[in-house]
Amino acid sequence: MKEAVWGTAQRWFPDRQIYHRSDGQVRYFAISTGVQIGALLSATVLAGWLCFTTVSVAFHGRALAAKDAELERERINYHRMVAEAQANEATVISFMESRMEEFDRTAYEFQMRHETLRQLVDFAEQLTGQDMEPSPALDDGRVLMAATPADPTPREARDPLVNVAALSSDAPEDQISYLMGEQDTVLAQAEDATEARLQNLRAVLRLTGLNIEDVIAENREGEERGGPFEPISASDFIATPSSAAGVELDDAFSSRIARIAARLLEVEELEEFVDAGPLGVPIGDTYRQTSDFGVRIDPFNGRPTPHRGMDFAAYRRAPIIATGPGRVIYAGWRSGYGRCVEIDHGYGFVTRYGHLHEIAVRRGDTVERGQRIGGMGSTGRSTATHLHYEIWYNGSAIDPERLLRAGQYVQQG
Repeated sequence: MKEAVWGTAQRWFPDRQIYHRSDGQVRYFAISTGVQIGALLSATVLAGWLCFTTVSVAFHGRALAAKDAELERERINYHRMVAEAQANEATVISFMESRMEEFDRTAYEFQMRHETLRQLVDFAEQLTGQDMEPSPALDDGRVLMAATPADPTPREARDPLVNVAALSSDAPEDQISYLMGEQDTVLAQAEDATEARLQNLRAVLRLTGLNIEDVIAENREGEERGGPFEPISASDFIATPSSAAGVELDDAFSSRIARIAARLLEVEELEEFVDAGPLGVPIGDTYRQTSDFGVRIDPFNGRPTPHRGMDFAAYRRAPIIATGPGRVIYAGWRSGYGRCVEIDHGYGFVTRYGHLHEIAVRRGDTVERGQRIGGMGSTGRSTATHLHYEIWYNGSAIDPERLLRAGQYVQQG
């Protein structure tokens, strides 16, 4: 078998000689069957290896390409996830910033509301009006004013269950909402108290029979004031105007503040008139009224004649007091009045005190309500010891009974 195979191999690959001639010399190389078979096997192995490596490289390249594609997909997916995470982070940060800005704005608005309420209350407490009787009544017993500023009818607070729920919640929004609701309750109570005070003042001053709006307006015209007109707003009650820059309180709150502020300013003006007007009694002791304002029979000639004041009788040298604060514009003898004192109270009001026994003030003096300005007497055109008391408004005599009746509801502090 071996010989047959070798014989076949010799037939296919017989011994060969390769001649090589160079520079006149001939050389040859003998290539035996074994060398040829070895070369063929080597070539076959090399070709097989090349094919194998080629196929391996081809398949490995495809695998590498697939791996690279998978890696690329993973990289793209990774970048996408990172981008989504960054976008989510930016969204969360933006949301948190917006919530923080909203919370800061709400908290600042709450602070401004609180400061506004505090200054509104301080402004109300600075009003220096006199305490007033709660219910001035007319002759037929009808009540002019049933509510009192010291005890206004309180508005109902918000639902107590909602308040309890807000108090039990730890959320800042709920706490601020609750506190703002409480501020609204305080604002409502302040509004009620201010309105009650204003209506009570109007009811009392209505007893004077005068147009109080005209009296107040005349006082404004007589004062040294000026400046451009600007409507009142809630920001006018903020202590530092720059701190309110960029912050707008809600319209309802601002409207209520402006409304209450306007009411408080009106209360202040009316209380200033109550303080300054001649609403007091001109005798500082027990007295009796002896003559009314109007037409009467003259005690000297028995003829009807206008009586521009009221007469009050008491003992000789009974204290005659100023019925309101003001400045003495006359102190001396006046025909028909005897010793006489005249006081300018502003608002167009001048009071005149006649038939005095002595005068305790001089022209130019400033007097307070209740201050003694003289003693009762019977000087001038008088039949007996008494005080002749007149009130003049814008140059016309008015019935002092009107202001005395209103003054009965103004208690001196």
